[in-house]
Amino acid sequence: MKTLVALLLGIGMVALAGSSAAAAATSISPTPSAVSLWLNYSDPASDVVKLWTVNMTPVVTSNGSWMLSVTPTSVNIRWIRSANSSGHVNLTFETVGAIANLDNTSYEFRLFTRADNASHYVVTYTNRTTMLTSNATGFTPVDISGNSTITAAGMNPTLKNALHISVAKSLLGTIETWNLDGTATQLGTTYSYRDFGWEVPGNPGSTPTPPPAPSVLPSWIWLAIVPVVLAIAVVIVLAARRKKTTPPPKQEPGNRP
Repeated sequence: MKTLVALLLGIGMVALAGSSAAAAATSISPTPSAVSLWLNYSDPASDVVKLWTVNMTPVVTSNGSWMLSVTPTSVNIRWIRSANSSGHVNLTFETVGAIANLDNTSYEFRLFTRADNASHYVVTYTNRTTMLTSNATGFTPVDISGNSTITAAGMNPTLKNALHISVAKSLLGTIETWNLDGTATQLGTTYSYRDFGWEVPGNPGSTPTPPPAPSVLPSWIWLAIVPVVLAIAVVIVLAARRKKTTPPPKQEPGNRP
């Protein structure tokens, strides 16, 4: 029995040491699963904002509200998406109307790859030309027009309303975290129109709140806990047996007082 207890304790200590080493390695080198490149934002409100072209400020109604419209449909965003694909991130703009290949219409993604959002990348599509830029100092713009396609997203094959852009991860540096937003803009002589990827433009923190992560212990913790608990249980059983009181020895009849 003592050998069994010693063996169980040994297994538990080895598992605990191994799990501690794994935890230390994980804390030093975060795994790729810590960064989610799958994002899917919808903008179903059809809230295209009417702007003054001279200063790009909203045109307001008599009561001070922004003027919103469902037109032009070419900049009325329905979905913006990002998807992870090996060495690339695939971006998708889906609009209510057809994607407009015009010099005055642009579709823009902002890609946030840093946890502090101190800098970000910008992917802009304008009339068949797609450019990758950044607000970081010294970044040289990259023409990625060859990685852009337009398809039909719905049942109507003639309505080309989905813009797909593939961005090589090698152009995005180290991806610490992932977030994005999108805008579609059409400039006019007097009025311009713009739609945002979600309610609050220009703020990564305004994205939909992700569901809370389930509070489940990692599998390596169980590898350490189970043997240790089992060994402790065996020790307790043995200790309890040793503490059992033995009955007093019987006295001979002639020795009674």
